[in-house]
Amino acid sequence: LGSGVYREAPGSFLFSPSGLPPTKIPLIAGKEGYAIYCHYNYGPSFGSDDGLRIVNASNSYNCSISLNNSYQCPTGQNADTFLTGSQNSKIAEMEVHVFEK
Repeated sequence: LGSGVYREAPGSFLFSPSGLPPTKIPLIAGKEGYAIYCHYNYGPSFGSDDGLRIVNASNSYNCSISLNNSYQCPTGQNADTFLTGSQNSKIAEMEVHVFEK
């Protein structure tokens, strides 16, 4: 992944509003250093090993998803398909929020 770098962000989580019920996906304890991935070829990216990688032009190119490397997939759910139904998906709409103290 070239010049990419991970950033620490304790307390980070992903959120799936489409889950039944909507689901908060927490950062795994001890993985705080892999909360966010910064790389010039990607849009918002979270977690290690393709946790949630959103590429530039995400409505045209597949983005990769695989929970349980840094963010804890809900028990009994498939980590590769929980968020979108497929491990590689095009993203039509997303929201990224930052909370600062």
